[in-house]
Amino acid sequence: MIRHLILDWAGTLADDRALTLAATNDTLAHFGAAAVDEATYRREFTLPVERFYRRFIGDVPRAQIDAVFFDRFAARMKEAPLFDHVPALLHVCRLRGVALSLCSSVPTALLEQLLTHLHLDGFFRHIGGGAADKVPVLQRIVGASGFRPDQTLYVGDTPHDIEAAHAAGVIAGAALYGYATEDRLRAGRPDHAFADVRAIIDLIDREHLLASERRVIATVGGLLVADTGELLLVRTAKWSGRWGLPGGKIDYGEPLLDAYRRELREETGLAVEHADWLCIQDCIESPEFLEPRHFLLINYVSRVPGRPAPRKNYESVEIGWFTPAAAAVMDLNQPTRAAIELATRRGYLNAP
Repeated sequence: MIRHLILDWAGTLADDRALTLAATNDTLAHFGAAAVDEATYRREFTLPVERFYRRFIGDVPRAQIDAVFFDRFAARMKEAPLFDHVPALLHVCRLRGVALSLCSSVPTALLEQLLTHLHLDGFFRHIGGGAADKVPVLQRIVGASGFRPDQTLYVGDTPHDIEAAHAAGVIAGAALYGYATEDRLRAGRPDHAFADVRAIIDLIDREHLLASERRVIATVGGLLVADTGELLLVRTAKWSGRWGLPGGKIDYGEPLLDAYRRELREETGLAVEHADWLCIQDCIESPEFLEPRHFLLINYVSRVPGRPAPRKNYESVEIGWFTPAAAAVMDLNQPTRAAIELATRRGYLNAP
């Protein structure tokens, strides 16, 4: 469940793209460079800012760039509106008990002025402003928050925001409505992509419903078996640090095999085509799971050519290939142990 939402400011909460483009062009003009159009800005802007400006003005120190840019930005920043539904998002988070923080390249003093002007002061637990490089700033916010990384969602609108979220081990959310183009954001492999602020609210509400209502939750996952006969296991905090199979919740309207392939791609970085049915398991308020839940665990088996290197996501503490003999003595969660035993009896795995 998402318990901590960290948000970028410019292009995620504030609809200030016109202002930022104007301040950028003023900065370029100050250093003797030509203006850029909006398409170029959306296609190329990145953080730290010197990466973007270097092409146009050479190796000017970041401090000099920021001095000019934020002077222009501050003069007109109160003209920029919030995106639709931003106040609703903040109030929904307060109602649902989701903590809020900011991580932005805008200096903290300017953020505090904007929050006061917009009557939003008091909503944010941490304000990480002046984040020229968001990777260390986001890591500090997460470390000081008291929430696990897999309970934390960071939403931003540039590829650097996605990079920072992955570096901090938190859930990465892409604001597709902000500065960068959708293809640049999706190339960074965000865990969620939001078409608008309303979509962020929908995710918070859906997570709250699953956590607070006594409902049966259908999930899909399974055993990936390499050509070596090894199987892929992940260790997660939500299963009390035990090892288990990759998988996750099925989205509304999503066919079962589509959900299986999506979950494996998100949790392991691996693509699977063929899948054999293995079993469906009742998992009712397992003491191994951190919170009381009633899951229906739907499991498949897939052969994976070779032994490709997996990629863990925000939910995984560790991930790797293991022989059936090694898995037999690992600290597995009970549903995984039962699934492996069934797959062994059916000949998908060699007996340990």
